[in-house]
Amino acid sequence: MATHNSLIGSSAVTRELLEHLERVAATDAPVLVRGATGVGKELVAREIHRLSGREASGDFIAVNCSAIPNELLESELFGHEKGAFSGAVSSYQGRMRLADGGSLLLDEIGDMPADLQAKLLRVVQEGVVTPVGSGKEISVDVRIISATHKPLESLIETGQFREDLFFRLNVIPITVAPLRERPEEIIELFDHFRVVYALQGEAIKLNARSISLLQAYHWPGNVRELENFCRRLSALYPGETVNLYTLPPDFLPPKMVKLMGADSHGGSEVDMLGESNLHAVLFANASDDGDEDGLARVLGITAAESPASEQLAHESLKDRVSDFERQLIEKALADANSNISEAARLLGVKRTTLIEKMGRLNIARR
Repeated sequence: MATHNSLIGSSAVTRELLEHLERVAATDAPVLVRGATGVGKELVAREIHRLSGREASGDFIAVNCSAIPNELLESELFGHEKGAFSGAVSSYQGRMRLADGGSLLLDEIGDMPADLQAKLLRVVQEGVVTPVGSGKEISVDVRIISATHKPLESLIETGQFREDLFFRLNVIPITVAPLRERPEEIIELFDHFRVVYALQGEAIKLNARSISLLQAYHWPGNVRELENFCRRLSALYPGETVNLYTLPPDFLPPKMVKLMGADSHGGSEVDMLGESNLHAVLFANASDDGDEDGLARVLGITAAESPASEQLAHESLKDRVSDFERQLIEKALADANSNISEAARLLGVKRTTLIEKMGRLNIARR
């Protein structure tokens, strides 16, 4: 779903999220965005800022509460006066004032020190900040958006997070689903990233079996892991059609390598020509706007080789799956000069599997 400066995703989960963001953006109420690492919480916050109309009056400012040392975080947030502490050779506005009129993202809010939580509570309640070394309160108009991957309720129970601050920040709760809960977006996102990281304008492609592997892998690092993986492949194999099963294990996530090992022994869920995976890749939104074009681009199938959209509109889900299976097989047979063993190799499946599929789809052996 998350990509650089925009949200991408056609799954029902993402469409519902985008609709929710449109509803809440117009208010000034604080928002708490939750989700695992790498799902795109900051991009959700940026989308809220964009939809709110605050772009015209102020900036979107982000601060990672876990990345700044505790002794500097107060100054970074609220600013300081010249001479307020050793090294303060000039005054500094702080992120709160820099975001005046706009939106402030407090990322990893669960890592904020307890003493700063009390000061943040006052900002949220009263709309004023007090720079370090100053007794003067300064009014700010800031939309506070917080984000965390931690269970704040558990931190409250252990005394690590203030309950009153939690209530103030959690006025509008938003949860971003992990990528494993929206697998139909994997190819959509991969298609985007492969273009973003294409070298000399030529994007990588994947063979059919590799696409199925992307679907079967659970992506514990979510969209960030998928993006970095696509960037690696684009740098190492620019413009090539990549077969993940032939790459050195060091180039692949360890759990993906394990999944590939299970596949080689016939015990994996990976089978590009299986209907369940094609359903997940292509047709999870069969009645809506699926990403058939995205998959075709990743596979390197041209528009002339793709089924006509008018025909697809009238076919059942099962027929569409069969059509795409037939398309893949016929293309592989053509590329292999009708050599079944070579076509099976190109598809990344066993020869017996290919023969069985050809029989089921009434594809003649030439």
